[in-house]
Amino acid sequence: MGLAAASVALLPAQDLAVLIAVTLAACLGFVSLGLPGYRRLVGVLKTAGLLAAFIGFFQFVVVVKEVGSLQALVTATTSSLRLLSLVLLADLISVTTPLSKMLNVIGGLLGPLKPLGVKSDRLSLVVGMMIRSASLLRQLFQTAGDAYGARSGKSARIGIVAPVVRHAVSTNVLLAEALQSRALRRPPHQ
Repeated sequence: MGLAAASVALLPAQDLAVLIAVTLAACLGFVSLGLPGYRRLVGVLKTAGLLAAFIGFFQFVVVVKEVGSLQALVTATTSSLRLLSLVLLADLISVTTPLSKMLNVIGGLLGPLKPLGVKSDRLSLVVGMMIRSASLLRQLFQTAGDAYGARSGKSARIGIVAPVVRHAVSTNVLLAEALQSRALRRPPHQ
């Protein structure tokens, strides 16, 4: 619950010191899990860290003419660290929290949307599955990057982000619908 709250609190964060501290704390969280946690951290940093650095570089290039080098560097670093820390926290949540507890928390957070017609139980399952599948998302990015490189002979660009996210969301929606329909068919005493 604390990691989830920290993730939500990071969305508007602009302070570099806070973002650096949260990123380091998430890294320490992985290291505290021993060698498997350290290995997972290295994998996340290789993929999400590289993606965050690429996005930061792209943002720097886009805004440097408008705000100057120093402000562009601060803006790009802030965005990159926010993205990296959110991915690290999501993966740490995925590793340390059982899915049933995660779904209860997400369902509670989405509960106020029920009067608007939102099926919070279904949406919480989709969000929970997306969080749990952070490593799958990393693998999808790797696969899309490799495919792009094989077709074009160039390294993957930012253009693979939208197709990968679209594929991940549609896959998780289908998975959530399948899980929900299976649960609805099951008699209550099972």
